[in-house]
Amino acid sequence: MSSKRNQRITVYVDGEPQRLFLGLRVRHAIGYQKAWQVERDEAMIMDEDGNRLDLDGALYDGERLYLHLQVPDGED
Repeated sequence: MSSKRNQRITVYVDGEPQRLFLGLRVRHAIGYQKAWQVERDEAMIMDEDGNRLDLDGALYDGERLYLHLQVPDGED
C-alpha cells in the first residue's frame, strides 16, 4: 500500500540532490547552518527563477534552491 506520508521528493540545493519526505520545508532542505544564516539576514534562498523563498515555504519534486550570501552595507 502506497501512502503520501512516505512519499519522497528530490530537491537540489546549490546543485546537490537532497532526498526529502513530501511536506518538509525549505529550512529542512538547506540545513540548520544555512537556515541560521538566512534568519540572520546573512544570506537568502532563491529558486531557479530568481524568486526569494521563505524558510517555511513548501518544496516540490525537482525544485532547485540556491543560497546567496548577502554583501554587508559598505562592501561592494
